[in-house]
Order: sequence, then C-alpha cells, then structure tokens
Amino acid sequence: MMPENIVKKKLKYGKTVVGSFVITAHPAISEVMARAGFDWLVFDMEHGVIGIESIEVMTQAISGTDTTPIVRVPWNDFVVIKQVLDTGVMGLIIPMVNNAEQAEMAVRATRYPPEGIRGIGPHRASGFGKWLDEYFEKSNENILVIVQIEHIDAVRNLESIISVKGIDAVFIGTNDLSASMGLIKDMKHPSIEENVQYILKTCKNASVPVGIIASQPEDIKKRINQGFQFIAVGHEISLLTSCCKNIISQIKTDGE
Repeated sequence: MMPENIVKKKLKYGKTVVGSFVITAHPAISEVMARAGFDWLVFDMEHGVIGIESIEVMTQAISGTDTTPIVRVPWNDFVVIKQVLDTGVMGLIIPMVNNAEQAEMAVRATRYPPEGIRGIGPHRASGFGKWLDEYFEKSNENILVIVQIEHIDAVRNLESIISVKGIDAVFIGTNDLSASMGLIKDMKHPSIEENVQYILKTCKNASVPVGIIASQPEDIKKRINQGFQFIAVGHEISLLTSCCKNIISQIKTDGE
C-alpha cells in the first residue's frame, strides 16, 4: 500500500509537527534523527551540500521510521521538483515564492496532468511499480507543498499566495526576510517580528498552517503557543554544535 503523508494529515487537522533540517548528505545522520522521533526531516538542497543521488539514499534510510521525508529544493524549478519527487519524498519546501503566479508554478510542478505539468516516471515513489496505479490516483493530493515566505514582496502579496489551491502551508524565512527589509545587520529589529506575526495571523484566518525555525526549547514552546504548526528545530549541525559546546562547558574548569 502506498505510504500515507502523515504530516500533511496532521497539519490539515490543526496538529503541530516538529522536525529538523538536514544539510549533510549522509544517510546515517538522517536515520539517527528519524529514530530520535522527529515528525519530519527536510533534506536541504538550497543551503545544504546535498544532491539528487543523496536525496534518494537519505529517503531510503528513514523509510522504516514514522518520520516524513521532505526536501527544500534549490529553486522553484519544475525539472528539479520532478526529479526530487520521483525519489519518493512526500513533501517540498519551495524557496522565495513572492507572488501568486510563482505559487501556482510550484503547485503545478507537483501535479500530474491535467492539474499540472509533472513528468511521468515515479520509480521509487511508486514502490518501483508496486503501487503505481494508486500513486497516479493519489499523489497529486498526497504531496505536501510548502512555500517559503522570505521576502517583503511575499508579505505584501501574502493573501493572494495563500489563496492558490494546493498550497498546504507556508514557512517563514526570517533571515532572508530581514535582508529584503534592509535589516541584515539588525536581525532583532521589531519590524521583523511584526511581519512574522502578520503572516501568522493572515494565514490562520485562511486556515493555512505556518512554519518557522525555533531552536531553543523556550522559543519552541512560545511559537507553538502562538499558533505555529510546523516547527523546525534548527539543523543537525547546529544541534551537534550545541550539544558539543554544552558538554565541553560542563567538564572544563576555570583556567583550562
């Protein structure tokens, strides 16, 4: 039987899902993180050192877990999207979607005709043919499509973006958003959080789930209480760095 997209189902019913980005192309890292209990992992092709061959292997590594594999593609490119989906991942984050037209392009790239333009060749995605007919029947609705709101133009066009049929959630990229506002050197400027709250409120009014990065436990709890449903706990490098620094700080004595 074709796997169900549990994360998409949970978001639809108002549940909160917690995951992490993965920026290193190694299946063992993905497997360790999946078995730790994350709801989802995003294999990051935009800022991580990960290619299409690694996406398939990393997806295979977590296939025996309850963790949903998602990919952040490098760009809103229907060719890359087609290749990524054929590996069997169950969701996409599309970067820098700034208007409704770009949102429509993203959705169409994930859909088979007549709803979209996705090319046919879902090798691993169809269980190498085991559930091919079911895949053609259900994949258009099974793929989770998340657009990244990370530019002030996207904030201005937010209502039209989230009105596009097939957009399942948005993910706020605060770093690029701040840069587009001329605040790259002032990441804590209050106007950034004002835009974050505007995005959250607008999307909640339209019943569209919102995601954001929140690395520290107190920040994670705060964002969940605010109504964010898709919480990213940094990435594996930041988690490893934090763990190592914490251990070293506890075993070193003053003056060492």
